[in-house]
Amino acid sequence: MNATKHTFDIVPDEPYVYEFTDQDVVLDLHGISVMLNYERGATEPRFRHAKLIKVATTRDFETARGFQTIDQGDLAPRTGLLFGKYPPSSNEETVPDLPSNMLAQPVPPGLQHLTPKQLETYYWQARNHEGCYDAIALFQYFIDLFPASTRLRVRSVKNDSPKEYYCLADARTIHEFELTDQLSLNMVSVLPERVTYISGLGHSNCHAVLGFAPPGRGPYFPETVLDLASLQFGEAGRGFKGRGTFVLEDTEEYVSRLATFSRAHNFEDSTRSERINEANIRDNVWLVTLAVKVKERWDNRQFVPWCDHCGAPPSLGHRLLRCSQCKQAYYCDAEHQLSAWPFHRHFCQTI
Repeated sequence: MNATKHTFDIVPDEPYVYEFTDQDVVLDLHGISVMLNYERGATEPRFRHAKLIKVATTRDFETARGFQTIDQGDLAPRTGLLFGKYPPSSNEETVPDLPSNMLAQPVPPGLQHLTPKQLETYYWQARNHEGCYDAIALFQYFIDLFPASTRLRVRSVKNDSPKEYYCLADARTIHEFELTDQLSLNMVSVLPERVTYISGLGHSNCHAVLGFAPPGRGPYFPETVLDLASLQFGEAGRGFKGRGTFVLEDTEEYVSRLATFSRAHNFEDSTRSERINEANIRDNVWLVTLAVKVKERWDNRQFVPWCDHCGAPPSLGHRLLRCSQCKQAYYCDAEHQLSAWPFHRHFCQTI
């Protein structure tokens, strides 16, 4: 792939209030986010070893095989996903659940037309049902494994210009707010348990994100928003240029994006807190285990890289592709590299 060289200067808007030292740990927010999301999706207990066997997008989801009939007036789009859990073979027990292995085999005729990007969307729509609190808790547990002086490198793109600053990892803020009249309705059913998860019903639904700000700016007024569960809203929740599997962007742009999630919201008046209420967490033991695993992967980053689009490590017999220009970013394949390029090109510099 041909690469365009970009250079830029970082000029903080406010003076630093913490004097960082060379010994401080520096985490890249985008890099740790793709890994955290990968591990969360790959082992999500509700869908572990479940295979997608049907997709419904009509006004009324059909009632057969686990679907309920739901009519939300003129709301669109609608997505109904039907999964079946099959006992894994001995070779499959430790294999991560991924969009690439999510389809039942042989592939049902009605799903043979799905593209890798569509599969990725359905994968995350299911796993992000009420997933914002799990995602925030996982991030919190991960950061708890580092010293208090740990800082984050926060990268985003606004008006097609790169933004970058550093802040203490503990300076993040949780923002909880209401989405009024959500513009998507998602229903996921899992057989044989006949468990159904529905999001988007009702007049108002709660959502939560993480906010970050450069030193010198109060944490309650974030400059950057990280929404690790944005794909529950379908394609509208994809990241920069409609490519990413989560949203990491300037707060003003995120507020504009909320108009694609719902007809109204109260983000400006969101409830703010520093740590997650664990009463909202489904399985904190699972999330703590994932946090430890991601830290191990981070500590081993010089020897084992990860895909900068989906967070996957190299698989047995398959090496990741490396960006030919900066030689610092890796990808599962050319498709993931193309998906990551609109964001990566702003930070890709020849070493």
